[in-house]
Amino acid sequence: MSEKKIALNRIREVLEEQGRTQTWLAKKLDLAFGTVNAWCNNRGQPYLTDLIRTAEVLEVAPADLIVDGTKKEKGPTESRTFLENFA
Repeated sequence: MSEKKIALNRIREVLEEQGRTQTWLAKKLDLAFGTVNAWCNNRGQPYLTDLIRTAEVLEVAPADLIVDGTKKEKGPTESRTFLENFA
């Protein structure tokens, strides 16, 4: 039997929305391409510290990189507005 793969992060989607590549992100984070590729394909998940660094590089809220199973739509969360108030 094949198991259904559950997406836990939206890193790939955010990169696509911004017109950026996995290679670009790997260089910005000083990580191996394979690490970022695993995140983007949900074969692996970033540590919380890496998720926060990724959000900073992509200029989004960390919550915007996490799939919320309770939301019907994917996309930016209200946390972006919350974080912008502190910028």
